[in-house]
Amino acid sequence: MLLTAQDRVHSTKRRIRALDTMRGFALCGIIFANLVSFTGFYSLSFNEIQALSWWDRGVLFVIDFLIEGKFYSVFATLLGVGFALQYAKYNRQDKNFTTFWLKRMLVLFVIGLSHMYLIWHGDILTLYSLLGVCLLFFKDIDDTRLRYWIIVLLCAPLVMHLLLSLTSHLTGWNVLTDIVYSLRKNLGYQDVSLLSLRTAQEAKDVFWGNIFSAIPRPMAYLKTGRPFQVLGQFLLGLYLARIYLRGQMSVPSKSNIIALFVVGAGFSAIYAYIKAITGSPFSTDFLGLFQGLVYHVSCIMMALAYMALLYRLSHNGVSFSGLSQLGRMALTMYLMQTTVCVLLFYGYGFAWMGNVPFYSIIVFGTCIISIQLLFARYWLKNYQLGPLEYLWRRLT
Repeated sequence: MLLTAQDRVHSTKRRIRALDTMRGFALCGIIFANLVSFTGFYSLSFNEIQALSWWDRGVLFVIDFLIEGKFYSVFATLLGVGFALQYAKYNRQDKNFTTFWLKRMLVLFVIGLSHMYLIWHGDILTLYSLLGVCLLFFKDIDDTRLRYWIIVLLCAPLVMHLLLSLTSHLTGWNVLTDIVYSLRKNLGYQDVSLLSLRTAQEAKDVFWGNIFSAIPRPMAYLKTGRPFQVLGQFLLGLYLARIYLRGQMSVPSKSNIIALFVVGAGFSAIYAYIKAITGSPFSTDFLGLFQGLVYHVSCIMMALAYMALLYRLSHNGVSFSGLSQLGRMALTMYLMQTTVCVLLFYGYGFAWMGNVPFYSIIVFGTCIISIQLLFARYWLKNYQLGPLEYLWRRLT
């Protein structure tokens, strides 16, 4: 069923609520994915992973199956949608969109860089802000070339994975890791594990542990091809928004949603199984290449399935007021999640990393989301924007 131009005018508020609902839904998944890192999974050896209880391994499998990679893909696609909607708005008002967008990405970059180095090395905002600038080069290209770039960029991580497997012996891939090694040696941390630093009682030890992880993160992104994947998802959002603005977008049918879920879930189950038996989300051998293929396909298919389902339900009048409120404060809520987790699991606070079972991720994630739902409801009763959203708008 196609939406007419009149339908789009009358459903503007509902459409915005649908996008906010998707953002809120993505936040719910992202916290569970990040808790895998905060609870210390990536500090474990292969033997330690194999020795985990079935409860722990079961929860980790479900997260890899339904959540890992899918929810940040939703976020990335929605950023592309937001870019297209804002660009269309500025065109109607005959305003300078490029200046506005550059300011917006600059502020996001500062927030993200501060978050990465001062709070948590796993920040995604820095990458989003840098790649968000690239969207300006695609804002006016025709749909045919846009589709071409989407396909090329979404396939690029697989090419990078293959390239890495052929050239992993070259020292250039480890240049940032070597810098960290020298820094750790100069500071006297060469024999201290990252887990010990993150849960240390001294604040400076926790701080340096975060820095040691943040420095090599850009190269880790490049190895996995994430910049290409994220930019491809940005452009996918831009393309979907164009279709919507032209009145050519139909409400996804049940059969299409089921097809997306079946394909995405099939590939995702393979990825989760490989990670369960190897203990690693990424490797450069043949099995790792296959794992990378099914991972990237599952991320985009499952993300589209989740978005299509939420869009259909919203169009049919289903209310997701709690998720919508989270989505309206997405930046605030994302930074709140990581700050709370740092206080719970790092040495700044309770230092629970490595000291709680992985099945407790369910409890921690549910409690954090519940608190955020209550906070969002209270805040938005009194204010139009979240605190960081207000700052972001004022500065841009």
